[in-house]
Amino acid sequence: MSWMEAARLLGLSQIMKIGLLKAVGFEEAVLRLPDGMRIIMDLNQVPGALYNILHIYYHEDYSFTSEAIPRPGWKIVDAGAYLGAYTMWSARRVEPGGEVVALEPHPRSRELLQRTIMFNGLRNVRVLPYALSIHEGRGKLYSPRYRALASLRREHAEYFCGEVVEEHEVECVSLRTLLSMLGSREIDLLKLDIEGLEYDVLRSSTDVLGRIKRIAVEVHLDSCSIPELDQLLRDNGFEAIIKFDARAENQAFIIALRKSWDEMPALSKYESS
Repeated sequence: MSWMEAARLLGLSQIMKIGLLKAVGFEEAVLRLPDGMRIIMDLNQVPGALYNILHIYYHEDYSFTSEAIPRPGWKIVDAGAYLGAYTMWSARRVEPGGEVVALEPHPRSRELLQRTIMFNGLRNVRVLPYALSIHEGRGKLYSPRYRALASLRREHAEYFCGEVVEEHEVECVSLRTLLSMLGSREIDLLKLDIEGLEYDVLRSSTDVLGRIKRIAVEVHLDSCSIPELDQLLRDNGFEAIIKFDARAENQAFIIALRKSWDEMPALSKYESS
């Protein structure tokens, strides 16, 4: 992570405050985000949690085409919400009349997410304790110290962090079941950051992908082939714009739009940053 980018986005005084609070033994801090929202974070998640914020607010990894920027009235599912940076970023944008449903299975991250929502007085956000998966029922969540990389696949967490420090029994739901629970005919945007299960979840849900207008996916290249995911999306009526992350060789971001290629904005299919 670039500390200069974090200071540019959040302000040098906030970055210095984080360092000071952490040095004297505080466990949490409240950060002011660029849009005025506040987020509560564990200081033991720094610097990773700051990089998570940079993904959304600075590098625009989930919104690098205007079609993926939330609009009033949209219904958004944020699967893999972590501390809630994307949830906060999108919640104000879907007002009035919109809703964000945030899924976060890790108990500590979910607790902070719920407190952040209350702190900001948001009434259009629902938090659900589920892990999005290819099956229903109980599963085991393997978490390294940086909880944003917690995964239902132990090898995925170990690949990125080398060590699993927590295991949690969590409730898993398929995308099909989730959409049924939400009772929505259509979802305007599905954001997927589910740590190595992105391709499998989409492949197992082809019968309901027609109810989703847009998909924003963080792809982990240790567990997903970009050409295979691109083909899967094409086969199900989407066109994908792919952004390779020059800051991390093992990940990329995809925004998939349910429309014909001719209708898409004038943007190269393969982007990099």
